[in-house]
Amino acid sequence: MLKDLLKPLIGPLVRALRPPQPDLPLATWRLTRTPEGVLALDGLRLDELLDRHGSPLHVVDATRLAQNVADFLAVPPGAARGCEIAYSLKTNPVPGVLDHLRRLGVGAEAGSAYELHLALALGFDPAVIVYDGPAKSPASLRQAIAREIGLVNFNSRCEIAPFAAIARELGRRPRVGLRAVVPGGWGGQFGERIDTGAALRAFEEALSAPELRVVALHAHLGGEIAGAPRLRGFVAQVLAFSDELSRKLGLDVEILDLGGSLACPTVRSLHPLETRLNGTFGAGVAPRAKDSVLSIRDAVGIIVSMVAEHHRRAGRRAPRILLEPGRALTGDAQMLLTRVVNVHDPIDDLTHAVLDVGMCAASPLPNEVHQLFLVGPPRSGPRVRTRLVGPICSPADVVYASRDLPPLAPGDALAIMDSGAYFVPFASAFSFPRPGIVMVEGSRDRVLRRPETFAHMMALDELAPRPSAPAPRPQLARINSWGGR
Repeated sequence: MLKDLLKPLIGPLVRALRPPQPDLPLATWRLTRTPEGVLALDGLRLDELLDRHGSPLHVVDATRLAQNVADFLAVPPGAARGCEIAYSLKTNPVPGVLDHLRRLGVGAEAGSAYELHLALALGFDPAVIVYDGPAKSPASLRQAIAREIGLVNFNSRCEIAPFAAIARELGRRPRVGLRAVVPGGWGGQFGERIDTGAALRAFEEALSAPELRVVALHAHLGGEIAGAPRLRGFVAQVLAFSDELSRKLGLDVEILDLGGSLACPTVRSLHPLETRLNGTFGAGVAPRAKDSVLSIRDAVGIIVSMVAEHHRRAGRRAPRILLEPGRALTGDAQMLLTRVVNVHDPIDDLTHAVLDVGMCAASPLPNEVHQLFLVGPPRSGPRVRTRLVGPICSPADVVYASRDLPPLAPGDALAIMDSGAYFVPFASAFSFPRPGIVMVEGSRDRVLRRPETFAHMMALDELAPRPSAPAPRPQLARINSWGGR
């Protein structure tokens, strides 16, 4: 094929134009190297964590979690108050992580009936639980009303009447909000659009239901908010709609729920062209530039100042500000450790290294830039263009299409950074058990989730009763006869 003939000629040119980029410093994730050169977190060697708990393994950094929470809850200089946060449980629904966040003063944003159950089971104060999502079951709505959770956000106008009927039946008057979609934000099944008037009509209907206390305006931009201009534009659109609610319906909301979407500072999405150039020609892929993403404190400062100044000029009391962070809170507080199973001889200058983790446990990797480090001591000498693949018998199980790495050998341990957003919830048991999870806190490690076993993978399956006498095995007999043909 022409493509195969051109690759050896074009590849070196593409790699020269797009060379590998330097890794971000280890200190970005609080990692250090021991005197022997082994990666460590809070003094704990990562290779020893793998030896104790098995590979692959997620490692949660409790200190980074606490710092991120403190940044979200910090009151900006000169402000009367800051933001309240309800963590997006779907981002990393690990009970041990969520319980740690609860003890740090974080609320819970539940996007499904299970997540609502999980928040209540873990002991979150119902007053700090927000129930969102496009498909709330009647049973979960009854539970939300009965437990008096802090806020139920309607995702569409058609939710209002059935919810009001349940509230009337239970004799309660729950606190509710409605998700409004700003121009350019996620639409479709998410919320009611502002520009068509649908959001205003939905608020009007909710206000007409005496069973409901309409207290919140909910908006979630979707995608990623990395810079100040995008954040300011989004908040300005929401504030403009809150003015319309005040002017036309006489509603001054108590809570401005601005959702999530704040970027993780060390992860970025891959452009399709980057993906193709990297996979086909080995072009370098750059990590996100240092300081190119709003810090949590800067984002909170922008939001608080905009809301306060807007309401000061309007002569209205500023509402409470609620954020529903996900990846910005937990993304960079977790890593995924894996070991090399085997290494194949190079083909067309590309070595294939098989890992014990693949797309079933790390599905975001083909679409995002995540830093990768050798856990063992650094190796000198020339680097090798390497494709890191998973253990599944599928050519689609590619973790990193092309990375320039030191020569790898079976048993080598690697650290995939920033696995704290969507790695765990998107994981599947595709012929391989899902990884265990540990937390490192104060130079100690503790298990949050044991690694899945084969028994776990079969636990919900039912088999037909086995006959008392062995059944005939004609197929085996035919197989055994092949040799005589």
